[in-house]
Amino acid sequence: MQSAKKGRTDTSPLFAAVGGASWGQPLQNISSLFPPLNLKQLFSSPNPTPPSSTVHFPQTCTPFNPKMTLHPTLALRQNPKHRTTESLIPSSPKNNPSPSDLNRPFQFSPPMKTSPLVSAAVVAVVLLSVLCVNAFDDQVSATPTLVKKVKGKKVCDKGWECKGWSQYCCNLTVTDVFQTYQFEELFKNRNAPVAHAVGFWDFQSFILAASVFEPQGFCTTGGKLTQMKELAAFLGHVGSKTSCGYGVATGGPLAWGLCYNREMSPMQSYCDDFYKYTYPCSPGADYYGRGALPIYWNYNYGAAGEALKVDLLNHPEYIEQNATLAFQAAIWRWMTPIKKSQPSAHEAFVGTWKPTKNDTLSKRFPGFGATMNILYGEQVCGQGDIDAMNNIVSHYQYYLDLLGVGREEAGPHEVLTCAEQLAFNPITKASS
Repeated sequence: MQSAKKGRTDTSPLFAAVGGASWGQPLQNISSLFPPLNLKQLFSSPNPTPPSSTVHFPQTCTPFNPKMTLHPTLALRQNPKHRTTESLIPSSPKNNPSPSDLNRPFQFSPPMKTSPLVSAAVVAVVLLSVLCVNAFDDQVSATPTLVKKVKGKKVCDKGWECKGWSQYCCNLTVTDVFQTYQFEELFKNRNAPVAHAVGFWDFQSFILAASVFEPQGFCTTGGKLTQMKELAAFLGHVGSKTSCGYGVATGGPLAWGLCYNREMSPMQSYCDDFYKYTYPCSPGADYYGRGALPIYWNYNYGAAGEALKVDLLNHPEYIEQNATLAFQAAIWRWMTPIKKSQPSAHEAFVGTWKPTKNDTLSKRFPGFGATMNILYGEQVCGQGDIDAMNNIVSHYQYYLDLLGVGREEAGPHEVLTCAEQLAFNPITKASS
């Protein structure tokens, strides 16, 4: 992995990276499945981070490709309990499974003789798992909708998933358009033996993370088609940045999203003393890439922590220990403009952003291509149809197909890609 020089100007492109029911009893409330954590107790810190609006990301680092910024905006409201899982670190120099490993079929031991009792127990466990999954999907879709008018506008509250009296909560929610089986299909290899974050990512973590941002319009803007397209777009970025797939990988290179939750072979601690007065490095802490859209450097962990009300500056490891927090940081970046004069990736995708004359001259149009420009800048944009850009586009199209939307809904080339777009935030010589 190549390390990059650290940028210190706002002209750098920025990147987000930022009690269950008893046996035999029906599920009465979704909160019984996922009791909220006491975040103040879990993520307490005697040294809260001071505010700052200047944050940057480094150059590309394998397996992630960050060079973007985080901006503090929204507080974290809810977080489920998750077990901490150690990532599997392979012994290869690149810390990635080789193509032969990924293409090799699973090998099974000779079958063992099992008693009827054991067989019955296995069947019971499988059936229970299916029932629990169905119960989750049924329960989250059964939340009643509260409606009222504020200043003549209809606003809604749907409880735990879309709470806060928002016009977006009157639309379908994420669980109305996206369910467990679809998540499993999109990320079916995330728990394969060669994956590096086995047991970490799950559907419930994503849903709880998304629920914090649904009142702001995350996958709740427009009709069902727009919502599903945004879901595929966001997850397409996540899948491409956390994939360990190769061209000859089992299932294809696009079927290995959420393979990582952290950088596997950090070459440094990513501590920049330039920010020692605003985001001082915590003794012993390493600020390498972590999360669904990975965060690097002490100043980015500090800014993300301020936004999510979690002490990530002193405890950056929280990102790789809690999947909901990892998803929240990524969604927050998607929903937050890099600069006040620029759109967020969400606004650029759903079409609420209206390009200026300068944007039009720079060939920047609303659509998936603009989201790559916002998140990655000239790392992938303005260079023609390069592999780095095409990989992200391919994940988006693949997810559109799997969700039943179809890649034909992705739009024409100038909207789908950023091959000819000028970067929103060009990399300066001082920050490259």
